[in-house]
Amino acid sequence: MEYHISHRHRTIISADGFGISPRANRNTRYLLSLGKINRIGVMVNGVFSSEEIKELLKSNAKIDIHLDISDKSSGKKQTQTGNFRRMAGLFLKLFIRKSVAKRVETEWKEQIEKFIQIFGKKPDGISSHQHVHFLPPLFKVALKLQTEYSIPYIRFGKKVFTPGNKPAARILNWLRLVNCKACRKADCVSSENFIILEWIGNVEKFLNSFPEGTVEIACRPEFAHDFVKIKQYF
Repeated sequence: MEYHISHRHRTIISADGFGISPRANRNTRYLLSLGKINRIGVMVNGVFSSEEIKELLKSNAKIDIHLDISDKSSGKKQTQTGNFRRMAGLFLKLFIRKSVAKRVETEWKEQIEKFIQIFGKKPDGISSHQHVHFLPPLFKVALKLQTEYSIPYIRFGKKVFTPGNKPAARILNWLRLVNCKACRKADCVSSENFIILEWIGNVEKFLNSFPEGTVEIACRPEFAHDFVKIKQYF
């Protein structure tokens, strides 16, 4: 099935993790050359060349900062835990120790300053590695920095699309509900729907029941399953 032309103008395909690996960079740039990607989330402490930066700047894609949290700020040694196990552990620490959120704010501010130094401009939007900015204490930090740096977009979504009722999707949607008041107060600009590509098992079925309004689909091009889905269906 071809991607319906009526969906294209309201779809945001966001490639997360530029800089996390040479493969991520290579696959993202390839999809960008095909016109498959609208936004790119850059990890400023990652690895990329000046030529790759020039290529992103010459493209029509929005260039977002993909915020990350170091082991130093989270107070935890690096482990191979899953995304939401890591998020749960960080969530607990944020409520036990308020100093964690303050350290994260300092680190994220440094990352934004580094982004400006690298690209010569402010980020077009904010997203985060493993979606940690959805954690309520960190969402407030992200909103504060968005206002401070006049960043026009933040990944949030008026609705988190939950195909198959996956646990990870339910958790993220619950966090979004908790953050709604803060988002409204800050008048934050985001998409109407947010979904992670990995959650979509049957892409054709998803496209046949495409949500109304703008839809941000976050993907990780370094992973073969995401790369193939974006290339084939979008």
